[in-house]
Amino acid sequence: MMDRRYKKRIDRYWSKMEKLCERALSDIDTDSWFDLWHTHPDWNGKGNARPENRRKSIELTYKYLKKAETLTEYRGKELQCFAILTIDTMDHSVYIHSQNPNGSEFPFKYDGVHWGYFDAEINSIVNSDTHEIGIIYGEVDETVFIRKKA
Repeated sequence: MMDRRYKKRIDRYWSKMEKLCERALSDIDTDSWFDLWHTHPDWNGKGNARPENRRKSIELTYKYLKKAETLTEYRGKELQCFAILTIDTMDHSVYIHSQNPNGSEFPFKYDGVHWGYFDAEINSIVNSDTHEIGIIYGEVDETVFIRKKA
């Protein structure tokens, strides 16, 4: 159970993180190109502190993935939106990627991602009718990917 003061502080933190994500998405030119542009819904990694904070970090990552998709959906296959979740919530990210002059490979190939991954917490947040979840098993930890179903 959270004490009142902590709850107030952490609610303020999440509100601040939402404002940063809103601003980041409102500042992009949706007609431009994207070289793995991304934003972090948990810049300071407070999601690492407690299980309920981790859940909130995942919820915000998914929320802003859906917002990015909505903002850019008219571009269709010219653009990719996806999110990643890692062991450190500070690294949770929402990405927008397109053909770009920097030579970053497009489309992003998701090499090594095993789609159809199930995690009770993540699957309770992500709508499996619209999105799919995959995982890359690394040497140290794993990275979970979320993308819209084709």
